[in-house]
Amino acid sequence: MRQYRKIAVVTAALLLAATALTGCGLAGPAQKPDIGPAGKPGDAKPNPPVMERFTSAPALLYDLEAIAGTVFEGVNKENWQQAEAGLYNLQAVWQETKATVGEKKGVKDADEAVGKLAASVTDKKITASYENLNKFMGGVSDIGKAYKLSPVADLIAVGNAVRSVSFYVADKNWSKAASKVKGLEDTWNNAKPTMEQLGVLGQVTITHAHVKQLKDAVNAENQGSAEEQVTSLNESLGKIRDYYRGK
Repeated sequence: MRQYRKIAVVTAALLLAATALTGCGLAGPAQKPDIGPAGKPGDAKPNPPVMERFTSAPALLYDLEAIAGTVFEGVNKENWQQAEAGLYNLQAVWQETKATVGEKKGVKDADEAVGKLAASVTDKKITASYENLNKFMGGVSDIGKAYKLSPVADLIAVGNAVRSVSFYVADKNWSKAASKVKGLEDTWNNAKPTMEQLGVLGQVTITHAHVKQLKDAVNAENQGSAEEQVTSLNESLGKIRDYYRGK
């Protein structure tokens, strides 16, 4: 009988200790502090509903990537009439995109970059126009990350990498081009699994081969071959983009 009483006492003590240890958890969530190690904490936005987080990306995001190609070609070839016409279209679609996506991450950065892009195209500044275009599309890529079922963010990241290689190939800056083509290869290898669906798998394989061939052409400082591979990537990535648009 004494043994049972001893067990009961020990059990009660253990339960009391467990209650003491978890008491703070039972009291509800802790209040947000007034200050943290680097300043005041921000107001965190609540996560969107689960179904919203897994909706398809708006087709407008794919359209922006297509228009970016037109703007870049105009800038890279110093065809400012084409660049300005593409920019006008880009700005119009961007306004519609903002109204569609709301206050997602990337909107603010993209909005700032498109303003700088307009100024640099107006001033006919080649390098600034290329850099601001890629900054704008980087913001659009961040927006695309909110849509988990669509590879639009990865497609835009690959597009930015292709534009970077093309820009320095046209300038015959081979050291920069070599660095950018290595970045393209890394970006593509990370993005490739997100695009490998049955209906477009063959095109993904073709794109993979073109990325490898572009890297070889750049490392050989063969401008003609490098430009040919960029042209081939334009086609294959455009087909992948059109396949996923609106899905």
